[in-house]
Amino acid sequence: MSQFDRRDVLKFAGAAGVGAAAGAGLVPTQAAEASALSLDQRIGEMLLMGFIGSTTETSGADQIAAHLAANRIGGVLFLRHNVRSREGAEGLTARFSDIAPNAWMAVDQEGGLVQRLSRDLGYTHIPRAMHVAEQRDVDGASDLYQLGASEFRAAGFNMNLAPVADVHDPDNAVIGRHGRAYGVDAAVIEGYAGALIDSYDRAGAVCAIKHFPGHGRSRGDSHNGFVDISTTWDESELAPFERLITSGRARLIMGGHLTHHGLDPSGAPVTFSRPILHDLLRTRLGFTGAIMTDDLDMGAIRENFSQKDAVLRSIEAGNDFIMLSNSAAPDPELPQRVVGWVREAIEAGRLSETRINQSVARIGVLKRRVGLN
Repeated sequence: MSQFDRRDVLKFAGAAGVGAAAGAGLVPTQAAEASALSLDQRIGEMLLMGFIGSTTETSGADQIAAHLAANRIGGVLFLRHNVRSREGAEGLTARFSDIAPNAWMAVDQEGGLVQRLSRDLGYTHIPRAMHVAEQRDVDGASDLYQLGASEFRAAGFNMNLAPVADVHDPDNAVIGRHGRAYGVDAAVIEGYAGALIDSYDRAGAVCAIKHFPGHGRSRGDSHNGFVDISTTWDESELAPFERLITSGRARLIMGGHLTHHGLDPSGAPVTFSRPILHDLLRTRLGFTGAIMTDDLDMGAIRENFSQKDAVLRSIEAGNDFIMLSNSAAPDPELPQRVVGWVREAIEAGRLSETRINQSVARIGVLKRRVGLN
């Protein structure tokens, strides 16, 4: 039974809810592994934390290094401002991975406009999704993505915040205008998004499919505020996600900061919506992998909720990874604050350790897949 014996599993079952975790598509061994961590460490496993700085010699990098050394965070989020040079980015991933070899190093690497490891820094140029679909068949796309994935792993990253499974609409300002979608046909989107996922999987990296339940026909940018898709979205936008789930390629899905009053009459954004993340994504579509938030520092969330409320609502809704770029108002003690908020919520009965354990176990499945356990 791995390195854990049956007593570990039974102990964890009684103390932390293995039954609930197993019911969510997990197995007792994975839950037992979570039991080896303290509650604070389990909460920390859920955090993908960003920072300010683009070289190893910055206070932001020092703060992340300290958080990793103390097991306060599960991984590091790199944004555009963190990837200014190849030497700087690779130096940072090397420093962080030396401290915590099992930590996530996450960055957006879709291609086109959203390619943080860009040709300007000496990496292979990956065209935008629309151009890939227009200029290559799926096998050709696989060759391109395999090269990109190899460079990605060599640079020290193991989580790609891609691909986009949204449908293409040229009038969409955030997806369509920049050619970030592969097309409008679900089978086409599945084929090309699947090629990217498979390539990164072979290289030893996990991919986050975004932006559930579909951002492609929206009118607005969630970086700036909530985007209401109630009248623009239709069920066909679920099809690419459903196909990727059915094919077994969907292991990590990112929700968008989107609202849909038909799917959730409360008007809660997808990030905070249990009806959308649990009832629709998990129950109806059968998704058993991990769910992650988009950055909770984006305007849609930051301008409407406190960080504490955003974190707790995200966990209540069913998110397993909580992404915080910590860039709008950088707080060197944000991970400690998050742990405190979650602990208070558990003590008050708003959250439970079982809920945290479910997320840690799902994250453990991903870690095992890419050799981080």
